[in-house]
Amino acid sequence: RDVLGGKVAAWKDDDGDWYETGLHIFFGAYPNMQNLFGELGINDRLQWKAHSMIFARPNKPGEFSRFDFPQVLPAPLNGIWAILKNNEMLTWPEKVKFAIGLLPAILGGQPYVEAQDGITVKDWMRKQGIPERVTDEVFIAMSKALNFINPDELSMQCILKALNRFLQEKHGSKMAFLDGN
Repeated sequence: RDVLGGKVAAWKDDDGDWYETGLHIFFGAYPNMQNLFGELGINDRLQWKAHSMIFARPNKPGEFSRFDFPQVLPAPLNGIWAILKNNEMLTWPEKVKFAIGLLPAILGGQPYVEAQDGITVKDWMRKQGIPERVTDEVFIAMSKALNFINPDELSMQCILKALNRFLQEKHGSKMAFLDGN
């Protein structure tokens, strides 16, 4: 890029907030990053947010949809609750199809996840009978966040690994920002 730092360039806006073009959030499922922050003595620089995943609604500009993870429930129940409570992004039939699609990953474990490396997110969703709208509204954001590429290019293995961490760790999908650049 044409700025110092390339992809990880950062700058302040007029309100004093930092903006970055590289990694800008940290998930609870990033133990290595948290260990590094601990070794450097800068854990206090992480600003943990409420445990919610908020999505912009592409077909409804200016509207957002939330997946709220209750603090009182352990993983994976907090994630399941968040999905079940959100009826804006996923209909009940879509939730059922997605859950059925995930059963082989849950039952088959790592061998199933590894076998999905040659299948794109978009193709896996089609195979499960999940409407393209779900891929476009939910999984494009996840694909871009994980690898900066679209769901028709990203391996489903990548998504399944992330979902596994998010569902197995109570704070796996909880996000933090840095208090500076």
